[in-house]
Amino acid sequence: MKKKLITTLLLLLVCLSGYSQISWNAKAGINISNIINFGDVDFKPGYQVGVGMDYYFNDHWGVQPSLLLISKGYKDKGDYYFPPFMENSEKLKSYDITDNKVYVELPLLLTYRFNVSEKLKLIFSGGGYIAYGITGKFKNTNTLLDGSKRKDKVDSFSAGVEKFDTGLAAGAALEYNDKYSIGLSSDFGLKSTQARFKNRTYGLSFGYRF
Repeated sequence: MKKKLITTLLLLLVCLSGYSQISWNAKAGINISNIINFGDVDFKPGYQVGVGMDYYFNDHWGVQPSLLLISKGYKDKGDYYFPPFMENSEKLKSYDITDNKVYVELPLLLTYRFNVSEKLKLIFSGGGYIAYGITGKFKNTNTLLDGSKRKDKVDSFSAGVEKFDTGLAAGAALEYNDKYSIGLSSDFGLKSTQARFKNRTYGLSFGYRF
């Protein structure tokens, strides 16, 4: 029974390889990110760079696993409010926060491509990702009532902030001559990495297929 199963799997792999198209790609670009479920926080500019593989089963359908280095986080600023009875409430006036986290991310996307013209292809993708935070800085510049400033900086993943992240990913890309591409991407975190806050990222990248 085991021999039959192994033989069947080998034959299936041979059949798939006969119809599949495998290629490698590199991509780099910029992004903006913030966190959801935290009110109105600003987007923070960032970057994303990585490599990937395209495995097509036929002329249209395929899968695209990738390995990315991607920055995420948010910016926020505003005025402090303290009830009158709180000690030192008169000292702090406003804050300016930048949280910049860097993740190693592994997206796995299902892709669909079709010809726009002889040399142009349009590719849609969707799937999920897992990520792990490797470094990050949380910066807060406090302005005091006397006009002076106080800067604080800590590790973004301190105080119990979760390093592991997972979520949904989607994108679209325009590819020229089976080599060069420009694409839009989006990540929507499903896991709360800090309290109930989840990552959200939109990216623009340029790619080259080998």
